[in-house]
Amino acid sequence: MWLLLAMLLIMPYETNPHFYLASNLLGVFPDFTVIKALGLIGFGWAALRLAAGDPAARLLSARPARLFLVFLGAVAVVAVAHGTGFQYSISRFLGFLVFLPFVVVAVRSEDDLRRVLQVLVLSYALILPYGVRQMIRFGDRFGVGLYEPNYLATIVVLLVPLAFVWASQQRLSQRRLFWYGVGLVLVMEVFLTSSRGGFVGLLAAGMIFVYRRRGVGSALAIVAVLLAVLLVVPSDLGSRATATIFQDSGSLPAGLQQSNRAHVALFWAALRMISDNPLVGVGPLNFKDLSTLYTGLDEGNIAHNSFLEIAAEFGLPALGIFLLLVTSAVTTLERATHLSGSAEGRELAGWAEGLRAGLIGFLVAGFFISAQYEKVLWLAVFLSIVVGALAVRRRWLDANAAEAEASSPPDAAELTPLPEPAS
Repeated sequence: MWLLLAMLLIMPYETNPHFYLASNLLGVFPDFTVIKALGLIGFGWAALRLAAGDPAARLLSARPARLFLVFLGAVAVVAVAHGTGFQYSISRFLGFLVFLPFVVVAVRSEDDLRRVLQVLVLSYALILPYGVRQMIRFGDRFGVGLYEPNYLATIVVLLVPLAFVWASQQRLSQRRLFWYGVGLVLVMEVFLTSSRGGFVGLLAAGMIFVYRRRGVGSALAIVAVLLAVLLVVPSDLGSRATATIFQDSGSLPAGLQQSNRAHVALFWAALRMISDNPLVGVGPLNFKDLSTLYTGLDEGNIAHNSFLEIAAEFGLPALGIFLLLVTSAVTTLERATHLSGSAEGRELAGWAEGLRAGLIGFLVAGFFISAQYEKVLWLAVFLSIVVGALAVRRRWLDANAAEAEASSPPDAAELTPLPEPAS
């Protein structure tokens, strides 16, 4: 558990040269960093536990885990079929495959889940001072010198609802104010990145989260508040968003007009690539190289859309598997949000609700960037497996309270129904 928490604490700084160890490890893991080293150590520990009969092995048969393995297999088949990008595609997703058993073995209880989620949220809130320093140093958007701004915004969007969940669950006013402050810091970070896609994801996450708790009126109110802040408070994000919406070329910030044109051209280029190669795509890594032929632009670029890039590079079947995978994760979290009865059950339901809203917000923002390789996305998917198991265990505990007091309750993995019930 502590190894996993250490990984989460340094995750926002992975691109820092101080955490860079080598250009690759054994020719398998490119850009080998401290986080990847910790992940391999965690995988080794988890593998030993699973080999010894740890019941967490049962969680590897949960629907999101099985769909992830199918998706990885589809990626490998396409890479072999094209004969290019095999090492790249496999190495990127192999890192996530290593992460899967580490997560399901390490996060065994509701206390473990609380620690993981809180450390993850706090680690990205604590980057504010360093991020602002780098922002001033480079005279650019928040995230420069730390991470790519658009990707950072998308990651933060996933975490915002969780901060407000903990704020609502605190009994002491000081702790409640603390978590509200953390949530507002994360929202401010999204604004400082000036990421239009991140802001749209924030709108989606906020609306879904508030709707489930307060209804349609409150959901529309939070959207109105965010839009008002965007329009009223002078910011680079506000100028970028309004200039894009109203197509006012005279007020577009430097480089934004070219960016908008490139995004539109890449959108149609992706559709044409999919039309030309619907089953196996154009191959991993090939979108950027081929984009100039489809867009007519002088410079190649990625799709800036997670779903279109997966379909264009790996084919429509791979996209279908990916959509089933993320839908399965969201559905698993959705079932957990209906926990009621005990205070512990309601608390777990709140965490599932926050993670669900944040994951949906991340996926919405993924329509504007190619975020399929982001670690936080896959961490959320793997944690949904754990949440599903803990929800089953909590229902058992609430239904068998007398038995639970008289004896030790079973492990969460032992109570997980496999295969999962259909949604």
